[in-house]
Amino acid sequence: MKLSLQILLVLLILLSSQRALHSSQSMGNVQKQQSPGSKAPQLIRPGQSVGHLKLGDTYDRAKELFPPKPSVDQEYSREGDCGIEFNWVDLKNPRFGNVFIYSKDGKVSQIDVATTRYHTAEGITIDSSPKEIRKHHEGLRAFVLSSGFSEATGGRPLVYWVDSEKGIAFAFAYSRSLRRRYLYLIVVFRPSSEICPFDEPLGADKRELPPYSLEPDDATDKKAEASTAHLPLTDSNGLDAGPRKR
Repeated sequence: MKLSLQILLVLLILLSSQRALHSSQSMGNVQKQQSPGSKAPQLIRPGQSVGHLKLGDTYDRAKELFPPKPSVDQEYSREGDCGIEFNWVDLKNPRFGNVFIYSKDGKVSQIDVATTRYHTAEGITIDSSPKEIRKHHEGLRAFVLSSGFSEATGGRPLVYWVDSEKGIAFAFAYSRSLRRRYLYLIVVFRPSSEICPFDEPLGADKRELPPYSLEPDDATDKKAEASTAHLPLTDSNGLDAGPRKR
C-alpha cells in the first residue's frame, strides 16, 4: 500500500510539472504573437537597434513596430542624403516623447530616441546627465553637425557626443531657463557612417569641438538663442515640454 501511494505521489508531481511547462510555453507563444511595438525589449543597442527595430529593416517593418497615428505622427522628406524621416510620438509614455526613424532606399538608416521608454545596457536614457554618459562612454568626440536650431532645442544648435565606431551618439539641447545643456536625443546609426542632424542636413558648417564639450561658446550661438527667446517651449523644470516637433 505504501509503495502504491509513493508511486501515485510521483505521478501527481510529474503531471503538475507538465501542466506548468505547457502553461509557460503557451504564454511564450502569446507574447510572440503580440505587437512588437508594445512588448519590445526596451534596449538601445549601439549600431544595431532600438527595441525590435533594427538598422536595415524595411520602412514598412518600422511602421509595423511603430504604427502611425492619424493627425499625430508625421513624415518628412529630408534634404541632402537623409531620406525620409518618420516622427512617432510616444503617447503612452507619461512624459510623452518621440522616436525619429530615418529611411533611405526603403531601409532604416538611423533611429533617434527622445523618450524615456528606451535605455542603453548601461541604463542611459534621455533623463541621464552628461556626467553619467561620460562615465559609461569613454572616448566620445564632440561636434556641432549643423548650424540649424529651433525653439525646441533652446535656440542653439545641438551638440553631439559621438562614438562613430560603435554607432551611437548623444545630442544635447539647451535649456534657456536652467542655462545648461540636457540630453535631447540618443542616436543609433551604422558604425563609421555620417549622422543625419536633427534640424537640417549635414553641411559645410560641421565642426569638431574639444572632447565632451557642451557649448561651442561663440557669438553665433548667442544670436541663435536671442532669435528664439520669445518662443519658450519648456516645462516647470526648464526642459523641452511634450513631444518634439519641427
